[in-house]
Amino acid sequence: MQALAAASKTVDCLKMVHSLHAFFLVAGDINLPIIYQVHRACDGSSFATRKVEAKQKGLVVFTLIASFQKEEIGFEHQAAIMPDVPPPEQLLNLEEIRERRLTDPRIPAQYRNSVAKNKFRPWPIEMRFCEDSVSQHKPIQMRCGGSASQHKPSANTGLELEESFQMIKLYIGLCVVAYASDLLYSGVSLNPHREKDLNTYSLSLDHSIWFHKPVKADDWLLYVIESPSTHGGRGFVTGRMFNRQGELIVSLTQEALIRREKTRGPNPRPKL
Repeated sequence: MQALAAASKTVDCLKMVHSLHAFFLVAGDINLPIIYQVHRACDGSSFATRKVEAKQKGLVVFTLIASFQKEEIGFEHQAAIMPDVPPPEQLLNLEEIRERRLTDPRIPAQYRNSVAKNKFRPWPIEMRFCEDSVSQHKPIQMRCGGSASQHKPSANTGLELEESFQMIKLYIGLCVVAYASDLLYSGVSLNPHREKDLNTYSLSLDHSIWFHKPVKADDWLLYVIESPSTHGGRGFVTGRMFNRQGELIVSLTQEALIRREKTRGPNPRPKL
């Protein structure tokens, strides 16, 4: 999300990101600041390309290649069909799911007590699950719970400022979707392998996103995640996002390192 925001600030405002490809090179440290360096790879009349390097202590831990395009009219078709799932208004939110778990007598008391001890912290992205979380496929209804994209300009705002606001809103929506796309994503590749007392850890290896149409992050998007293959310690997942009208908005892929948890020494950070 931050790398995309950094790249977007260096591109002509008429060009919007249509694809990005991220590579996670080294496990980062959440306690250290990150410096994002943007390299201008190409600036054309229709397209622009940026390479972003994220550094910690002078070491590149992450790279992003993002391509931007000026809007144009061309051929158009859509073969992907949005799954038939309940609308978000009919689904439980995460807090309601938690309350059910606290009162469900079928759930062991030890687990319910453990849930009760943990204070509920709402996510910045509102998510509602369409199916059981252990399903091979995982459709999720999601939207941004409270970003600047939901604020509106005042009636006294001039036309030029209002157009700038709308552009900023589009950029925020793209960045929010890029952030949300990684939540719960690679874990779907573990669903066919889940067993009692299974402890695992995972690290993203690469992540690609294609934006087909404008994104409204403050409205509901249906996020469909599937895992066609897991092999060699690498889980592979694909994703699609649809708007309420059934239009395919975003396509995604990710490969992640997935291993069984091992007893480790004083340095808990896994190595690639």
